[in-house]
Amino acid sequence: MRKITSLLFALLFVAVSTQAKEGMWLPYLIGQLNADEMTAMGLQISAEDIYSVNNSSIKDAIVHFGGGCTAELISSKGLLLTNHHCGYGKIQSHSSLEKNYLKDGFWAMSSEEELKNPGLTASIVKYMKDVTNQMLEGTTVDMDAAERKAIMDENASKIIAQNEDAYEKEIKAFFYGNQYILIAKEEFRDVRLVGAPPSSIGKYGADTDNWVWPRHTGDFSIFRIYAGADNKPADVSDDNVPYTPVQHLKINLSGAKKNDFTMVYGFPGTTNEYLPSNEIKYIIEDYDPARIAVRDELLAILDKKMRESEATRIQYASKYARISNAWKKWKGEVKGLKETKAVAKKEAMEASFEEAVNANAEWRQNYGTLLTDLKKLYEERKPIVLERYMFLETMYYGSELMKHLYGYRNLTALYDEENEEDLAKAAAKKAESLDGFYKDYDSELDEKAMQTLLPVYLASVKTEPVPEFIAKLKKMSAEDLNDFVEDMFEDLMVLQEREDWKEMLNENPEKAIKKLKKTDAMQLATASWTHFIETVNPKTNDWEDKIDALQGKYVGALREVFPMKRMYPDANSTLRISYGKVHGYEPADGVEYESHTYLSGVIAKYVPGDYEFDLPARLIDLYKSKDYGKYAEGDKMPVCFIASNHTTGGNSGSPALNGKGELIGLNFDRTWEGTMSDYNYDIDRCRNIMVDIRYVLFIVDKFAGAGYLVDEMDIVTSVLETGVIDEESKVKGKEMPETAPAN
Repeated sequence: MRKITSLLFALLFVAVSTQAKEGMWLPYLIGQLNADEMTAMGLQISAEDIYSVNNSSIKDAIVHFGGGCTAELISSKGLLLTNHHCGYGKIQSHSSLEKNYLKDGFWAMSSEEELKNPGLTASIVKYMKDVTNQMLEGTTVDMDAAERKAIMDENASKIIAQNEDAYEKEIKAFFYGNQYILIAKEEFRDVRLVGAPPSSIGKYGADTDNWVWPRHTGDFSIFRIYAGADNKPADVSDDNVPYTPVQHLKINLSGAKKNDFTMVYGFPGTTNEYLPSNEIKYIIEDYDPARIAVRDELLAILDKKMRESEATRIQYASKYARISNAWKKWKGEVKGLKETKAVAKKEAMEASFEEAVNANAEWRQNYGTLLTDLKKLYEERKPIVLERYMFLETMYYGSELMKHLYGYRNLTALYDEENEEDLAKAAAKKAESLDGFYKDYDSELDEKAMQTLLPVYLASVKTEPVPEFIAKLKKMSAEDLNDFVEDMFEDLMVLQEREDWKEMLNENPEKAIKKLKKTDAMQLATASWTHFIETVNPKTNDWEDKIDALQGKYVGALREVFPMKRMYPDANSTLRISYGKVHGYEPADGVEYESHTYLSGVIAKYVPGDYEFDLPARLIDLYKSKDYGKYAEGDKMPVCFIASNHTTGGNSGSPALNGKGELIGLNFDRTWEGTMSDYNYDIDRCRNIMVDIRYVLFIVDKFAGAGYLVDEMDIVTSVLETGVIDEESKVKGKEMPETAPAN
């Protein structure tokens, strides 16, 4: 009976895998694992067209943007399309009250006007190679963790040395160390801002609409990759020229209809699809609620001041967006995990796993207590995880002052070592960086935040040994703690006498650091950082090492016990493909969402003067006159659409491609009801949100008057009924003019 039950469970996995569109798949394995299903759903190109080692393919147009987002090459001159929120920090860095590119948008009307961004990178994967056997050579599953790591580090060095091409390389673990892949990439270091719509388009709906459908956000920005004269990566320089890619995406203006095949190609950040049921329960009941509560308080403080002051809104726009993004996601995650009964689903799968294991003598010997042992480790780790989260939420992400003072650690170390020469250099560098910190900093606002955050942090510090300074603060009354924070901000020369502080760092760094070390603020920074780095982190890492070893064994066991189930590795910021279909969904009883939104919906949400729902007069005029150019769908202007592609953070900016591999949209979000997909994908409610490429080009061309950028692109304006592209309908790329029409 047990064998029959296990067989039925395995067959169920197979049946589900042929219907569900879950998964973030390695592109070089698409031909083996997914091509038939993708073709049945509407894919019209080959796996080789999607990923090829020996020939150019779509992969060569997919870019890891800034290490955290995705972008895509859309012209033969290195033009790069990504999300507005991915370029937000760079747009902000070029903004001021006089040139407010966040509010007004930015459009380079010639190559000379494109803005440099030192430190911004754009990486393109050249190839991926399985090196699992080489990585595991000389290791055993029962080997001491430190010894195993040392052997694998040596193996990794040998593997990279054996691949002698000029590309940058890294080896990434998949399936918790059951597989290893060598990834070679080309990293470009000169990436310039070309265009960005005003935030009233690129961030329309702001925090109210974030993670929400229906969505009406033109979430895009445009950059350009520059290279040396040899078309290779080069440091930022006026001598560089636009990069000539081996592949760039064609753009299809036919749009995506309901039930059309869609494919998202990008660099998803992190998922955890194979956690045991009790860890999912801790996420629902402990981890997410604790972090949400802290950000509730912090966001309320920031929001109040930002609504009162335009200067503060500019200063804190990027920070507020970062804080609220995860906050809202966690809230949706908890809701989704509860409503899809994620814990019960995991428990059912675990019961089937254990049933299968117990029915097989060899499995019973190898895996008999595996799941029980793994769940016990997660339970014992929980307190240190909560303590770690509270430090990050309060002192690192929450308090700007603390995060700033953590940056003086190297200076205080040099002072203690009496290394005057290196201290002088480090202090001068710190002084030079201060203007950037002060530009987007409000000490009064930060003090209010600290009044709220410090008690939360102190209450969370439990792991011994607790630093003496923190122990003293933990004993203070609420009133005394408020006075402490007030005095701490008042007495800090870094904040109150900014020019004098910069001068002291340059002219007498020993005096500056000696003075800083005596302040309550620096003592708190030193104590909190030391406790985190020397106590909390090592103990967390000890638990992680134990858990990773068993989690890897568990995932390996799942693959062995259920060999017919197609399993994809968790996202880890490596190149992936996900695929699905354009489709609406029903998030609640009596509620049904369509798959597309239009400009009429943008206008319907318009609230004059509101920082989330205001609109430029130019856009309203275009709507009234229905002046949509070639980007319209009949008499309507498409804005966004949704599909069932499995995405997560890092997929921001990923191209949404049709069955021919042509660009039809730009991924930028997920629906709030489906944010739990990082742990439990549910096809009935998980939808990714994309801005329609027609809206992007409409804004670039008709709104901004930067049509020369559209002229650079390869545009497909129609598709024959046979599915063959009408060659006469292509708009060929044109030379970039020295100047372009003014907006």
